[in-house]
Amino acid sequence: MGNRIRIINEYSYIMKKIYLLALLLIGACCNGSICAQTSIPDTLLFVFKLHGQTRKYEMSFREQDDTLRLDWRILRNLHWQKGSYLMAPASQETGNTLCFLQPVDKENRLLDKHETAYVLSHQAYKELKTNGAFRYNQTVYKKGDKKGEALGCPLIHCIDQTEGAEMWILDNESLPLVWKMQNNPLNVNWQVDHPSALYKDPIEVVVHRGANHLAPENTVASAYAALRHGATWIELDVRKSKDGVLYNLHDETLDRTTNGKGALADMNSEDVDKLDAGSWFGKEYAGTHVPRIAEMLDSLYGKAKVFFDVKRGTPVSDLVRVVRLKGFATNSFFWFADEGMLKEFIRLAPEMKIKVNASDIARLQYWMTICRPSVVEIDPKQITPEFKAFCKANGIHIMAAIQNGTEETYRTAIEKEPDLVNLDQPELFEKVLAE
Repeated sequence: MGNRIRIINEYSYIMKKIYLLALLLIGACCNGSICAQTSIPDTLLFVFKLHGQTRKYEMSFREQDDTLRLDWRILRNLHWQKGSYLMAPASQETGNTLCFLQPVDKENRLLDKHETAYVLSHQAYKELKTNGAFRYNQTVYKKGDKKGEALGCPLIHCIDQTEGAEMWILDNESLPLVWKMQNNPLNVNWQVDHPSALYKDPIEVVVHRGANHLAPENTVASAYAALRHGATWIELDVRKSKDGVLYNLHDETLDRTTNGKGALADMNSEDVDKLDAGSWFGKEYAGTHVPRIAEMLDSLYGKAKVFFDVKRGTPVSDLVRVVRLKGFATNSFFWFADEGMLKEFIRLAPEMKIKVNASDIARLQYWMTICRPSVVEIDPKQITPEFKAFCKANGIHIMAAIQNGTEETYRTAIEKEPDLVNLDQPELFEKVLAE
């Protein structure tokens, strides 16, 4: 029994020594002396200075078979542009030229066997580590004396011996990134920023009545104006004429936005189609007509998604039919002021998405007993961390209601980081977002 206890104690002592040795090795890795195993984040933010302008590209490196794949994306005018560079084994092993070609949207570019993108070849890295110099882009880079560190690894400072360009190489054998480029004679300079600086997914812009400060509301013209300023969703207000044709009109009556009088529901489509819905806004829009829902969907197909604000009295079955016919069943969502119409819609189109309005979790939970909300619209001031967490857990997107908003209202909404915003002036929101 005593021998058994002694053996167990000796075994525990040996395991403790192994554990301490492992800690020392990990510490050495973190200090850069064994840096080849340092983990590279899935995505890095490359901040470029190009001829006085700043561009921010998200980049991720990954192995695909024997190929090193660099996927990039950049947010331009509220839309993501993306593509990739592909480096074959020969490029990775013996490449001697950095590719400075500008990324092209939707292009997957296979680099020449001599080229690499934002990373040194294994051969060049070995030469740098062994000899303190390497040859790239038809010039010699020698190790400099400036110090730096990133991701727990040293940055090796290198200087172009011909024109004075400077590189900082991440001392990582598996992926020796060109972490920083400075004084490049081609004026293509960059630095990798901290991963926490990565873009968040862009806020999707829903336009209330179209860009109604730029063109007459609820018309094809106002919808197209909104798209030019970064909108991805167009709201359509659905009402029916006396003979059952569905139109895009906000008010119950025609008086405010056309030269007609009275309720839309009291006028036949033949007469509605003759009305002028543009002159009240500006002479250049004279002759603009009240668009039918079918026409709006034809105009927006392939260009935008649609939020349907379905007014009381709209025949739900007719709306469902035209939405399916025009190909918008999967790229749309619906709001109903009338709860009875909502229940009919759920029965007729269970696969289509629904938006609800709520000011807190309790109200949202009420709607969840009736339907399965995809979107909840809420005043941005009422968006709390608890509300966001509840929505995320239940797969519900948050849309900030900022119709008739000011620049300050827009800033408040942006700070709350909703998934979507519902607004009237996409041109103003675009300006605030750029700031």
